Amino acid sequence: MFSSLKIGLVLVMLASAGGAYLYVQKLQKDNAILKTNQVKLEIAVEESNQVIEQQTKDLKQIRSTLTKIDEENAKLKTLLTNHQNFFDSTFIHNKKFKYIAAKVIKNSIKKRNNYLTINKGIKDGVRSGMGVVTSQGVIGIVHSVSQNYSLIISLLHHKSATGIFLKKNMHTGILKWNGFNYRIATINDLPVHVPINIGDTIITNSYSNIYPEGISIGTIANLNKNDDGFYNINVKLLEDFNNLRYVYVVHSPQSNEQLQLEKINRNE
Repeated sequence: MFSSLKIGLVLVMLASAGGAYLYVQKLQKDNAILKTNQVKLEIAVEESNQVIEQQTKDLKQIRSTLTKIDEENAKLKTLLTNHQNFFDSTFIHNKKFKYIAAKVIKNSIKKRNNYLTINKGIKDGVRSGMGVVTSQGVIGIVHSVSQNYSLIISLLHHKSATGIFLKKNMHTGILKWNGFNYRIATINDLPVHVPINIGDTIITNSYSNIYPEGISIGTIANLNKNDDGFYNINVKLLEDFNNLRYVYVVHSPQSNEQLQLEKINRNE
């Protein structure tokens, strides 16, 4: 009987041990499942964070783009307003000229010979030799043209020479750039008998077929007389070439007729 009791206890202990083993196995399995789920959850969270981060970047880019569009719209609105004022105030008497609005996409002011690039070209009607202006003055002359772009010889160029009038008495001279200050140009061919004062306005003259007459260019900043009987005049330009954004290409459909006639006269 004692032996039977021992056997029974052994069996109970074995059964208990087996149950514990199974329980431990279940715990281990459950723990493994939890770890797997935790890894999956961490991966999902990381992916979600990446998506949110990308969406945030996209949103910032969209906002930046919208801001730029708003700025461009504001500039275009200003351009249109200035365009109307430009015609009303400056070109009402120069209907023989046509005008093409363009945006400056590249510009230099610190070189001896400066150029601009604008976003209008052959397909827009721009041709070599046409003038470029703003409501604040002469900018330059079209040098070369592609289908969509044009290169402009700036007024800030050592070969630049612009015919001018002294507005108050219509005496004529040539405006040039001395290569130093982008806000100052010079006139050296007005004789000393011409009455001139600091602050007098300089405008484009009527002799050129490149620019309309009467565009304000600048005001006389200082002057002195040289030994040859002429003034050395510094003109403060009205246009800030360091802040150019929009310009007008100007041309006269009658310019070729005038050039051909003048060419015949030069050949005689």
